[in-house]
This record gives sequence, C-alpha cells and structure tokens, in this order.
Amino acid sequence: MNTLVQDVVYGLRILRRNPAFTAVAAIALALGVASTTSIFSVVDRVLLHPFPYPEPERIVYIAPTDRETGGTTGATSPADYLDLVAQNRVFSQIAAGRGWQGNLSSGDTPERIRVTMVTANFFPLFGVSPLKGRPLLEDDDQAGHNHVAVLSFGLWKRRFSSDPSILNRDITLDGQPYTVVGIMPPDFAPDGYGELWVPSAWGVPSHPLVPNDDPRQMRDRNYLDVWGRLKPGVTFAQARADMNGVAARLSSQYPDSNSNRGVGLTLLEDYTVGDVRPMLLVLLGAVGFVLLIGCANVANLLLARATTRSREISVRSAMGAGRFRLIRQLLTESLLLAVIGGTLGVLLAAWAIPALLALSPAEIRSFGHVGINQEVLGFSFGLSVLSGLFFGIVPSLQTSRANLNEGLKKSERGSTGRTGSTRSALIVAEIGLSVVLLSGAGLMVKSFARLLRVDPGFDASHLLVFDVGLPSTSTPQQQDAFYRTIIERLQAVPGVQSAGAVSRLPLSGGNSSRSFSIPGSDRKDLEADIRISTPEYFRAMRIPLLAGRGFSDHDVEGSERVAIVNAEFVKEFLPGQDVIGRYFTDFGPGNDKLEIIGVVGNVRHTALETAPRPEAYLPFGQAHWPSVYVALRTASSDPTSITSVAQNAVWSVNRGVPLARVRSMEDLVSASVLQRKFTMLLLAIFAGLALLLAAIGIYGVMSYAVSQRTHEIGIRMALGAQRSDVLRLMVGPGMRLAGAGVLLGIVASLGLDRLIVGMLFGVSATDPVTFALVAIGICGTALLANYLPARRAAKVDPMVALRYE
Repeated sequence: MNTLVQDVVYGLRILRRNPAFTAVAAIALALGVASTTSIFSVVDRVLLHPFPYPEPERIVYIAPTDRETGGTTGATSPADYLDLVAQNRVFSQIAAGRGWQGNLSSGDTPERIRVTMVTANFFPLFGVSPLKGRPLLEDDDQAGHNHVAVLSFGLWKRRFSSDPSILNRDITLDGQPYTVVGIMPPDFAPDGYGELWVPSAWGVPSHPLVPNDDPRQMRDRNYLDVWGRLKPGVTFAQARADMNGVAARLSSQYPDSNSNRGVGLTLLEDYTVGDVRPMLLVLLGAVGFVLLIGCANVANLLLARATTRSREISVRSAMGAGRFRLIRQLLTESLLLAVIGGTLGVLLAAWAIPALLALSPAEIRSFGHVGINQEVLGFSFGLSVLSGLFFGIVPSLQTSRANLNEGLKKSERGSTGRTGSTRSALIVAEIGLSVVLLSGAGLMVKSFARLLRVDPGFDASHLLVFDVGLPSTSTPQQQDAFYRTIIERLQAVPGVQSAGAVSRLPLSGGNSSRSFSIPGSDRKDLEADIRISTPEYFRAMRIPLLAGRGFSDHDVEGSERVAIVNAEFVKEFLPGQDVIGRYFTDFGPGNDKLEIIGVVGNVRHTALETAPRPEAYLPFGQAHWPSVYVALRTASSDPTSITSVAQNAVWSVNRGVPLARVRSMEDLVSASVLQRKFTMLLLAIFAGLALLLAAIGIYGVMSYAVSQRTHEIGIRMALGAQRSDVLRLMVGPGMRLAGAGVLLGIVASLGLDRLIVGMLFGVSATDPVTFALVAIGICGTALLANYLPARRAAKVDPMVALRYE
C-alpha cells in the first residue's frame, strides 16, 4: 500500500511539473468522456431504464395484423378486445384505452388536456400505485360510478399547484363533474399520452365519434390501444401462439370484420423506444469513436514524452527498479491522468446534458428526467479507468523496455526509433475513425438538406395552427354549428386572410382511414385516409385544386354525399380516367356512396419522408369529428402574434373552449423532422471533435518529429537543401499517414455507414460525392497540421541547428 501511495504521489508530482502536457492530455480525454457520458445518460434513461413498472419485460402491446403481410393494421375493436380477454390463456391482465383531447374548465382559464379513457385494470396491469389516493376500481366501470378521474403528476403540479386537497374534490372535464380519486407518481405515462385517466360506463372505452353508444358490440370500429401482462412462466413465443389461435377463431366466427386478421404482440420496450433506439445506438457508437480518438491522442503524447524520459527510466532501472515496478509507476501516471480527464469530462457532461435535451425530440424528453445518476457516474468512472489502461499500456511497455546502457548515454531528447511506428499507427487509426464519423455526418447533413427541400403539398409560411373541440358529449349538430361559427369569427379577425378547419392536420400525428369500393373495379379491400374539412381549408393551406371544385355551403346542407380526393387517390384507384362525377361506395362503417367533385394536390400527411397516401376529404356537416385543427393564413410573418385575438374570437362563441397546441405551421414542420435534425447535429458535432483531435494528434507528432530532427535539418540545409526541400521532407511522411488513414476510414465507412441507411432520405449510404468531400477535407486538415511544424523547421538557422546538440 505504501508503494502504491508513493506511485500516486510521484505521478502527481510528474503531472504537476508538466502542466502543458497534463492540460492537453486531460482536455483531449475530457472531450471524449463528456461526449460519451452525455449520450450514455440518455441511453441509460431511454433504453436501459425506460419504465418505472415492475417486470416491464412482461408487458406487451397487442394490435391486429394483416395475416398475409404481417403488418399492423391499426387499433383493436371493443368486441375483439373483450374476446381477447375471454379466450386468452397467457395474460394475467389485458387492459384497453383510447385518448382524446378534453377541456378542463376548473379554475379561471380553461385548458385543453390529453385524456385517456381506460379499463379499470389499466393501473394493476402496469403495477404502479398512485402517489396519493387510489387507482380506478372495477366499480368505477359502471354507469353512474364512472365520473371519477386519476391525475398525472405533471397535471397535478401544473394545474393544481401540487395541492393534496384536490383529492375527493370535483373538477370539470368537458362540462361534466369528475371526482379526483388519485394522483399518479412522476414518469407514469404508459400510453405516452394521458395527463388524466377516466373509466367508461360500459367497462370498455367508448368510441370518440359516438361516445354515448354502448361500444361492447362494435367489431368494425378499431380505436382501442390494448396492453397485456404475461402470466408468470409464459414466454413471448407461447403468448404469440395463443393469440394466433384466438385470431383464427375470430376470423372464422366473424368473416365480415375479421377475415385475414391476426393478432400481433410487441414488447412494451420495442413499442415505446423502437423509433429512437437506432438513433441512440448510432450516437453512442459515434461518441465511442470520439473517445477512442482522444485516447489515441493521449497515447501519442505519452509515447512522445516517453522518449524524453528514457534517461530517467534508465537511472531508475540502474538503481534496482524492476520492469514490473516501472510499468506500475507509468500506468499509475496514466490512470491519474484518466481520473483528471474523466472528472473534467463528467463536469462538462453535467453542463452539456441540459443543452442536449433542449435539442432532443419529444420522443426523448417524454421519458422525464435525464441526468447523471449513480449508474451514469459508475459508467463514467469505469470508462475513465479503462481509457487510462488503454492509452497507458503501450507507452508503459515500450518505455519500461528501455536499454539501460543506451538510455544512460542519450541526451534528454532521446530518439524516435522505438516509438515512431506505434505513433504512426495511432495517427492512421485516428484519421480512419475521423473519416467514419465525418462520412456518417456528411450523409446525414445531405439527407436532411434533401428532406427540407421536399414539397409537403402546402404552404407553411404565414400559417397559425391550433386545435379546438367541444365536449365529447356534444351532438354532431352542436359540433358542426360551433366549428362553422368560429371559422366565421376567425375569418373576420384583422390580419387573417383565410381560415379553415380539418379533422387531421398534416404532420400533427395520428391518422384515420376507411375502406370502400369502386363500382366496376375488380380490386377489393380498397382503403384511403379520411379527412373532414371546411370549405376554406384548402385555400388556407394553399393546397392546389387540380380538377373540379371545392366544397360549398350547398354541399353541407344538401343530401347528396360528396368527396374531394387527392391526386394519389386518382393515380392508385382510377388512373387515366376523368374522375369528376364518379362514385365510390361502401365507404366506412356506414357503407356510404360518395360523388367525387374535386381533385386536390397530394399532401405528405404522416412525415416529409413518407410518400403521399390516397386521401378522401369530406365536408363538415355531412361527416363529423369531435375536435378539429384550425389553420389561419395571416398577413404577418409571425402568425403567432394573433394568438390572443384568435382565442378571444373562439371565447366569443364558447367561453369554455381553449386553444391547444398553438404554433406556426413552420414550427410544426420543423418539429416533424426534429429527430433527424437531432441526429444530424450531434453526428456533425462529434465528427468535428474527432477531426479537431486528429488534427491535434498530427500536429503533435509532426512537432515532435521536427524537434527530434533539428540537427539533421541543419546539416541538410548546410549542405544546400532549400526550404522547399525541408518542407517536402517533413510534410511527406505526415501526408502518407493521412492518406493511409483516409483509405482505411473509407473502407470502414462503406460497411459502417450502412448502419444509418434507415435514417437517410434521398441519399445512398455509399454516396461518392460525400466520401470525396470528406477525403478532401481530411487531407486538407492533415496538410495544415503537417505544414505548420514543417514551416517552422524550414526556418531553422543551420548554425543554430548544428549547435543544437
């Protein structure tokens, strides 16, 4: 122990005597540790510890599938849900829920919140008890007992100031009183949606379009999210086999609604984090490369410094120090350096994590607090120790192998013969890793630029959007009259050029589709997305009318059912035909017959990178929707400036209806690509760090080479060598290392960049232009890093150099 303490004290003394070396090495390592710790803190929260539920690996999401393609076909119908509960043998609990936007009127100002209607066993299935009060009970799933509510922690804190006396008090939701019976703990959001949970009067959540109808016999309306908890001892494969059996029986019993329908199971983790897992793993791999480059830099510094310590090592060896003792001392110094760099890296990470989260998409922020916890600290400490061993072991072995007689005869400058090849290999590795990161970042930047150039099918500028809705208990006639009136009031607001409403706004999330038939067509099981809009919606969004006409007040009041379809609908189902005046039939559960009166341009509804789907627009009045998105085309470049005026216009119709999710359409478009932007920015930052560290490494090696060859340079110049000759002499070896690193990196990139192919849009993972630009950039950086010390060598005075020894 005393010897170890002596090693630590001596190591600290050595590092203190070389402040420049210590600072450069610690900063290089700190950048790698900070980057890795920041990303790992997110990975730890999102991928390793995403759920505050007991045994989350036994919870699955259940959804219907197409038995031919295996793809998920949407949500589950109430009748199918009840059959799954009755017939399954593998789940201890199966719960269902469906979300909607509700108006919370308690307090001075109404607020539109996210509500989930769930079955009573929803909370027992996830195994989390309320922070205060009780969960929903079976007795709550009955008419007359169902006006109770459980609050989320966030809503309780934000809306009710964490007042514990809210328990057993009434709140007003959609104009109806609900008694608060429980408050859930933080981070409880299994459906990723609800801020407040309520039961149903029928034991199964009701349909949002017909909330007063008994849903238990509905088999052709799919709107339920369903979760199940596996019984102890039941495997995922056994559960899948059991569900396939249930699906087959339902398909046989109900061929009209369940033909060719299966039941798919998805682990809760895959359902929740499946979209962000590839992104986080790619970023974790990228910061791992940055850390490796930082370690290689420190190893190079230690190797360069080892040659200057050869005399010291030889003296200690001559005085009786064995090789193991020398290796231990040198490794102790490396580990001390790693601890210093690691500590600095953790401090940098603590500062960087909030900034990282501010840039992150909602999918990451929804997991709640992300920070440096015990697991992350342990990871960072272990990472620092491993880094110290990684960059310290080779210099320690080489230095301890010093020849005693040669070391005692050498001057303090030492020589490069023993360590030059190792340092060169490290430089090649640094450049190769930098090429991999830069090529990945370059592909992401090019992909993102192309994505932003995609025409979404509408004009997002000068557009304010928000959603509003009456209570779900209001009648369709009340809803239609309300929406028609607020559009008229909003149209009269100064600065508003046009105003429209639609059931589903592009890029806002969510979708609805209906099946239909086309007379005379042999195709079966046709399907199109459904939108319900007011007449002015297309003008407000500037969606072009390609043929026919738009909606009018006559369409709303008339008995003839009409529809406007998009260009993709025509291309898919009626190619090359004049579709105006044509009909499609059996549309939706009402088997409606609709006349096509117009064709509009395609809109990328789901995402900019997703191709347009067939869409059918129906007019409000002929079709109904419980809540709408409103689009206001304004004269102002800042459409949000009229938010308060728009709210007053809505309140002039109904004081209890607030605006929700108010933002500009440009902000909504930006939010839709935030995950790609987040990945691109971080990859670019990490690639920039890698390039900087690689450049520093090259510069350090070349500077050391210049200092070692000063005498040789003096002799060459005394014999007639010109400065250009010296420049070529010094730059050449460095550029050969850079070229080898670039080739190695490109080969590695061709394989590794395929890991991000799913994140690219309009760009090949082997895009030659990107690789060429990366190679040119790396070589240019290497040339500069080589040129600066070489230019210093070319300015050496031969007389001074000859006296250098």
